[in-house]
Amino acid sequence: MAQMELTKDQVAKAKKKSEWDFGNQVLYDLCRQNPSHKDIDQIVGKIWLIGRSYAAAIERRKEVKEDNDTFYTKVVGPTIMKSDIDKWINSLKTVRFPTIANLQNILYVHGNLLNEIEKITGMEKRSLVSKYLHFHRPNLFFIYDSRAITSLRKLTKPVRAKLSKKHNIDIEYAKFCQRCINLRDEIWRTFKTRLSPKELDNLLLTITE
Repeated sequence: MAQMELTKDQVAKAKKKSEWDFGNQVLYDLCRQNPSHKDIDQIVGKIWLIGRSYAAAIERRKEVKEDNDTFYTKVVGPTIMKSDIDKWINSLKTVRFPTIANLQNILYVHGNLLNEIEKITGMEKRSLVSKYLHFHRPNLFFIYDSRAITSLRKLTKPVRAKLSKKHNIDIEYAKFCQRCINLRDEIWRTFKTRLSPKELDNLLLTITE
């Protein structure tokens, strides 16, 4: 199948304001003002609001052993608080934007949190983890979901994850990020327009509409 070609108008639309910007900014501000994971109330609030807003709620799990409220306050919050998530995220403080060269460091953070969430849900919450980390580091984490994947397949060629499987790296998200970087860079070469991870997500969503 031939690759679909983007137009200048599609790229320009991805950078325009939308009706969703206000709601997204609330989530960005929430994580910027409460970046750490030392308070269960803040952890529960962030993962609940981001997950529900982006159709990736953490309470959707393999085995339901307690009600959702208890799961959030007695399982999710304490699990994330006991993890090294702040250390993982802070390890990226000098990284400005994702490249093939630094991608492994970004994937290391995603993979570690993915494993922590899988322990308590019995499921690979790849989409939720990408979205949760995106709102903490919007310049670094691409938003993974089924619509974005569908559009990427139309716009980019398959890639091989030429990355070490060490450090809990999730190969599926690795391939997704490599394709996002390739598309972002191709847009820069063709249209001289730089798209952030959120703007790239905006673009991918318009392709599936």
